[in-house]
Amino acid sequence: MSSGTLFVIGTPIGNLGDITLRGIESLNKLEILVCEDSRVTSRLINSLTQSGYLNSKPRYFAYNEFNEDRVWEQVVGWVAEGKNVGLVSDAGMPMISDPGYKLIRGVIEAGLKLEVIPGPTALTTALPYAGIGGEMVLYLGFLPKTRGKAVQILEASKEFLTRVKSGRLVLYVSPHRVQKDLLLIAEVMGDVRAVLLRELTKKFEERIEGTVSELLTQYSIKPFKGELVLVVSQ
Repeated sequence: MSSGTLFVIGTPIGNLGDITLRGIESLNKLEILVCEDSRVTSRLINSLTQSGYLNSKPRYFAYNEFNEDRVWEQVVGWVAEGKNVGLVSDAGMPMISDPGYKLIRGVIEAGLKLEVIPGPTALTTALPYAGIGGEMVLYLGFLPKTRGKAVQILEASKEFLTRVKSGRLVLYVSPHRVQKDLLLIAEVMGDVRAVLLRELTKKFEERIEGTVSELLTQYSIKPFKGELVLVVSQ
């Protein structure tokens, strides 16, 4: 019996119209769709089904940071049995600050078929939208919640920007931690230039540029909400 395929599929980060044709084609091949939260993923699947792009809905299977260690081998087993399985995150590409590494590694080591379908990411959307810095990029994801680890990362990032004049940093920021992260950036890196991008590709998309201290002032007047990406340069 031939094995199935694990399809790693990039999904829209906000605007559902950003799904690719190849993404739709791959979703139509699936028996099982491995996702972080079926309530989130079902909005995309229902929209595509209602629009006539999907012939049927796959079976959902939860795969997230809390259960990854327990279930990744089960999913590899399904691919080995001949099933076509899709892996998606809530938004964007799996493994970019989202789970999926152990499953993908397991499929590779088992010699099974793997297909990666590129899609939108907040990272690649934010870089041109920010309009600052140059061609070199250091992606930090979310800063660690532990202050010591976060400081270490920011100190190394400061050295990177000092050495690479055309460099930029990209961070994902939780709306619950944005003030704390901005204060820490100011403490370690100084009052650097930054662009905060909010709700990318969505209805209330917003771009806010200024120094870190200016962003903090704006936050004190009106707290930033929603999905946030911060791009920093010297």
